[in-house]
Amino acid sequence: MTTSVVIPSYNGQKHLVKNLPAVMALRADEVIVVDDASTDGTTQYPGVKFIRHPHNLRFPITVNDGFAAASGDIVFLLNQDVKPDASLITKTLPHFADSQVFAVTFNEEGRSWADGRWINGMLEFTNGKQDNKLHDSLWPSGGSSAIRRDVWNTLGGFDPVFSPGYSEDLDLGLRAHAAGYKIIWDPSCRVSHTPETSFNKEFSPKYLQYFKDRNYLLAMWRNMPIGTWSAHLT
Repeated sequence: MTTSVVIPSYNGQKHLVKNLPAVMALRADEVIVVDDASTDGTTQYPGVKFIRHPHNLRFPITVNDGFAAASGDIVFLLNQDVKPDASLITKTLPHFADSQVFAVTFNEEGRSWADGRWINGMLEFTNGKQDNKLHDSLWPSGGSSAIRRDVWNTLGGFDPVFSPGYSEDLDLGLRAHAAGYKIIWDPSCRVSHTPETSFNKEFSPKYLQYFKDRNYLLAMWRNMPIGTWSAHLT
């Protein structure tokens, strides 16, 4: 299986300088950075395929453009502030020997697999218990996961309706499960993440909370199992 790394980036020069050496050390078949019209001087790096948006298009479209440019069978989707463990590819690829595995989501410090269930018509989810076992995950993390590219294309990738971001990965995960695919969390597939979202610098807390709430409801309503709608009609 061939591999691509896709990194969506916005004003992330300091993160790329820090994390790209570890990314390049993975020896993926290609590394793609999609720069979403940064203003911090983000530029081309040796050995990296660099795509620059002339205008800011936000996270879902930036990721989609990275996948469209990728040629690998398996795409490692990493946020600009994520540093992969040296064994990430070798620990991840064996899972894709199972043709029903759509994605592997990675083990971040303090964040594990997405555990969720439908309760009284609402999708409730939480961070699953961190242990040394494989777990099925409700969705693949939009910032640290490996994804089968042909299934991504079949499912249509991230829906831009979730722009500027939040819950696009939840929506994708629900669609993948509905299509009969599996998403796995493997504790041995490790990354380190020093989250510093550009959203906090671009939008007010009130505006961000609006999009978090709106997008959660949108992902839930679009993917509700048959029989759960009645809870929303009373």
